[in-house]
Amino acid sequence: MGVHGVAAGVRVRAARVDPLLADRVVEALLLVGLPVAHGGHGPGVHLFATGSADDAGGSAGTGADDPERWPLTLRWLCSARLEDAAAAAGAGSPWPRTRQVVADSMETALAELLPALGLSAVRGAPDGPTRVGPAESVAGPEPETGPGRGPAAEPVAAAVEAAVRRGAALAGLPLARHPRAAGIALAGCVPDPGAGPVVDVAWRPSPRLPATPLVSTAVRESMHHAIGSALTACGLRTSWHRPADSAPHLHATADH
Repeated sequence: MGVHGVAAGVRVRAARVDPLLADRVVEALLLVGLPVAHGGHGPGVHLFATGSADDAGGSAGTGADDPERWPLTLRWLCSARLEDAAAAAGAGSPWPRTRQVVADSMETALAELLPALGLSAVRGAPDGPTRVGPAESVAGPEPETGPGRGPAAEPVAAAVEAAVRRGAALAGLPLARHPRAAGIALAGCVPDPGAGPVVDVAWRPSPRLPATPLVSTAVRESMHHAIGSALTACGLRTSWHRPADSAPHLHATADH
């Protein structure tokens, strides 16, 4: 699932990124709260033209490799530490698998949430790239407060918070450092009887994300599943908590 080129001797077509489509995708990513890996320097979402030298394919035979229909390709770049460790790993190393799980989770989330923001997106194979094409229009930014969080009923467990921060940094995911910042937001919660310390993990998009149910639900659900898989790959234990009186939410605890 390489993102930095193709095998020697393989010829690739000259391809250019459509600047208007790229601008629409970048705007959508910023509304979601995801970083953009400009120039292929991560972490974040790397945008490049389908069929260019950066495109390693992976969707042959599915129709998702058609540059006319899907002119833009997106890849998730993890932290430089994880990308370098995966590239340099020898036999038996866990780093390539960790990187692949994180990238697959994020790229699947992109294919799920971008259509809600007015863009066509598809993954033609489970480990293939996310292809993007134009659609009717991108949902315009509306001033919204975004999904809020009430005061934490419990303090955030310091050890678990530190573990989540390490996992998020390795995956290349931003942390929400204040109430209106986008990224992974942490809140304290009461652990199950007999269990160790746990934190509630949620994705907080940009406050400008339209609060229409279609958009907010697509972003919330796809990102929560993605960060759950990514944090698990980076060494945490995650689980879904489904209380009877509120929506399901994600719990994380350090894996000792």
